[in-house]
Amino acid sequence: MPRDPAYVEQKSAGVIFAFVLGSDLIKLPLGVSQMFSIIRCSLAPALAFGIVLTPAMAASGRLPAGVTPIHYDISIKPDATKLSFTGSGSILVKVSAPTPTITLNAVDLSINKAMLDGVAASTIKLDSKAQTVTLSFAKPVTAGEHKLSFDWKGKISQSAAGLFAIDYKGVDGKDARMLATQFEAPDARRFAPMFDEPGLKATFTLTALSPKGQTAYSNMPVTTKVDTPEGTLWTFAKSPKMSSYLLFLGMGDIERKTVMAGKTEIGVITRKGVVDQGDYALESGKKLLAYFDDYFGVPYPLPKLDMIAAPGSSQFFGAMENWGAILYFERTVLIDPKLTTESQKQDVFGTVAHEMAHQWFGNLVTMSWWDDLWLNEGFASWMASKVANDLNPEWRTLAQSLAFDRQGAMALDARSSTHPIIQKINTVDEISQAFDSITYRKGEAVIRMLEASVGRDAFRTGVRNYMAKHAYGNTVTTDLWSAISQASGKPVTNIMAGFTLQGGVPLIRVTTPSCVNGQSRVSLSQSRFGLDPASKGARLWQVPARISTGNTQMDVVVSGAKPTNVTIKGCGPLIVNAGQSAYFRTLYSPAHFETLRGNFGTLTLDDQVGLLADSYALANGGYKSVERYLALVASLKADAPPLVWTLATTQLESINDRLRGAPEQAPFRARALTILRPVFDSVGWEAKPGEIPAVAQLREQIIPLLGRFGDPAIRAKAQSYAEASFTAPETVSGATRLTALPIAAYAADAKAWDALRERAKAEKGPVAKRLYYGYLGAVADPELAKRALAIALTDEAPVPIRASIIRAVAGEHPEIAFNWGVTNAKAVNAILEESSRPGFIPELAGGATDAKIADAVMAYANKALPPGARGDAITAASLVRYRANVRASQSTAIGAWARGGK
Repeated sequence: MPRDPAYVEQKSAGVIFAFVLGSDLIKLPLGVSQMFSIIRCSLAPALAFGIVLTPAMAASGRLPAGVTPIHYDISIKPDATKLSFTGSGSILVKVSAPTPTITLNAVDLSINKAMLDGVAASTIKLDSKAQTVTLSFAKPVTAGEHKLSFDWKGKISQSAAGLFAIDYKGVDGKDARMLATQFEAPDARRFAPMFDEPGLKATFTLTALSPKGQTAYSNMPVTTKVDTPEGTLWTFAKSPKMSSYLLFLGMGDIERKTVMAGKTEIGVITRKGVVDQGDYALESGKKLLAYFDDYFGVPYPLPKLDMIAAPGSSQFFGAMENWGAILYFERTVLIDPKLTTESQKQDVFGTVAHEMAHQWFGNLVTMSWWDDLWLNEGFASWMASKVANDLNPEWRTLAQSLAFDRQGAMALDARSSTHPIIQKINTVDEISQAFDSITYRKGEAVIRMLEASVGRDAFRTGVRNYMAKHAYGNTVTTDLWSAISQASGKPVTNIMAGFTLQGGVPLIRVTTPSCVNGQSRVSLSQSRFGLDPASKGARLWQVPARISTGNTQMDVVVSGAKPTNVTIKGCGPLIVNAGQSAYFRTLYSPAHFETLRGNFGTLTLDDQVGLLADSYALANGGYKSVERYLALVASLKADAPPLVWTLATTQLESINDRLRGAPEQAPFRARALTILRPVFDSVGWEAKPGEIPAVAQLREQIIPLLGRFGDPAIRAKAQSYAEASFTAPETVSGATRLTALPIAAYAADAKAWDALRERAKAEKGPVAKRLYYGYLGAVADPELAKRALAIALTDEAPVPIRASIIRAVAGEHPEIAFNWGVTNAKAVNAILEESSRPGFIPELAGGATDAKIADAVMAYANKALPPGARGDAITAASLVRYRANVRASQSTAIGAWARGGK
């Protein structure tokens, strides 16, 4: 499930994303990095090596051992109007030893009847805190197979948890309601009594009653469809053996379009009137299925694979990998020419690739428990970048991932609030917090490092063997290491343990190379890279480093506390981490750095990105002065690779945000404009024939930045395009519209803001409506931002959009949004998905630069949240303190650089 990790919060309701890069909130065009798609670890080493949990260890979050499900029969009758449903069904279970009770998961369900083999349970005890139901019986349940039967009632939510409703305007302009389910991580228990753990796999047969004229759809094809006086009864084929969180049910007034990929039917399901916007996803899905069938060595095992485009949104995720019935929100899977940029197109491909990769890595083979969530999400993220790069090489997706995804992971990983990739999960709140950039993006980065270390062919052989051995089963991380070690003949576990069982980012220090007889000699030593004092303590890894002098490369492992001395042929500019495949920061000596800066244009794209990203992060960590980083940016040529400039603009915007309200901000903006304006002149407002995709993505990033920095010509042109996008939309491309509108909204006065609000209220399309309401929040004027917050507590906008408005305000006014959120916490939490509640209000403060706000975040968390739910608050507070420290330490130097003009 691709969640918008860490501070990947939608800004401007989906056009601009903000996420942690170099430990700053960075505003990126939707799609520049493949976004789609938190930790306590005292027990993680034991879990990683497959040690069985004892009852005491499992007391908080796990069901008692001894009863396992074999097959579920579930029948659901929703009442969408009343937002409720009734259910009935049975579970065939296997009992390993006699027991007086059986406990399974249930929450927000009213269980009317519970029977075992036709005999009613003596007692039915619901525990809402533990989210369980315990059945007691007159006699102990004997070992063997038994049939549990239930009747129950449940709630249909208005946010994406369990069975939920999605409200939108139909093609006729009338109100419409679609139903769908979202079960990851712990929400299948809101749909039916279940053994709701990933390791307790079973098969499922699902029956559902829809209103007449509506269509129901699920993981498997329909076997029977019967019209009854109550509606249409749909029965679906028996599913493969799978985890409960992968079950899916949807229904509504929909259209479906299909293509065949070998023996598999790939479909896209949408609200009526927009099914053709799924053509790109269908085309991409067909290519991806063939790629994955070959890569994994196991053909996709289900007869069909639907992509369901829901018109709503979530505060927690963008898509969900339900086996055979992937749920997306429209923005992540449909291509509307009026609302599409190059980045959006790449994002759709990346999101589809991520979710399809899950059909194997996550669905066919599933982590045993949430401690190893990264096995699902890190691998799917890596595979999405890999396949996008292989099938669309002109996108340079792996370089994009280096520039943004890995930097976001390192930014979280280099602070005291970090955690290991493999993390101990006990409670429901901890499960929700596990969906962060470390799980996704550090996971992706270390898998990329592993593939580079053992070789592509050996890595793929290991993955194929892993898939074949564990199909329809569950694993822990060391099962994957074992398969790759056997395929490659290399000690994978020894290297990977340091990157998965402990948090933190290695720092490799490099001495000035000397050239003797045509050979370069250099010394490498390691320490821990940190962005705050607590994250700079001693810690060691076995770090695989690739050294290059141009035509010559060699691989070394930097391990232990002693320096590693390297001699390599050639005397060209020496790069450590050549190709940037390994997960570490590189600190070059001053003389060596100047050599690389002088030869910047001769480096590969990946190494240019790596040098720029490391220079920025090293300045923020206090290892080198910010002037060194700024000198590097100022020396970039206007015709440098577009991706390099896209990264540089995001970094400059981050510095600007840290200076918010400081006297240095205005001169910094002026100096940045002199650097960036020639770059804009080379790309312009409109696409040119034959331009590479990276130019379009740079345009998406640099124009809004220039607008925010106050360039009068950019603002005037943006206003012109914004007006035309409403009055003569056929004259403005989707890319130009989505570049201009955020600038016009940011600079809006009260009159313009009111006009945009009226357009948002009148808009029928769910994606555009969400965009416009988000723009209302992403406004520079703090008084208008407060008016946007007030809208979020009314019924003016649909429930999911209200959270987007609040987050948009936080992108520009974090203190205002956070303080307002605390004051209105009860009302805010009422519009949130339960899994989002612990982190939502604390994360609003993430862009603040006042350490007092960090104290306020923790005061709120300590008062309002249980200890196990404070992880997101701790992360947000650490970010605020970091930003405050960097602002204090860098402002004077940045101001001098800005005024000096050198």
